[in-house]
Amino acid sequence: MQAVEFKSTAHDNVVDLPPELRTWNGRQVRVILLSDEENERPVTHQTFTAISLKTLDFRFDREEANAR
Repeated sequence: MQAVEFKSTAHDNVVDLPPELRTWNGRQVRVILLSDEENERPVTHQTFTAISLKTLDFRFDREEANAR
């Protein structure tokens, strides 16, 4: 496997090869994309929200719960 690094601008879902790699046209290649931009989207963490349960008529039986 041969590895080559170059910079290009993606457009219309296409990454252009530099002229020195024109012989690579038609070859199957492995592509890894790394962005040079520093202002990438921050990682957001999903938070949980509180829920409310009505337990007025709930009967808890400790023996039944321990039997499981």
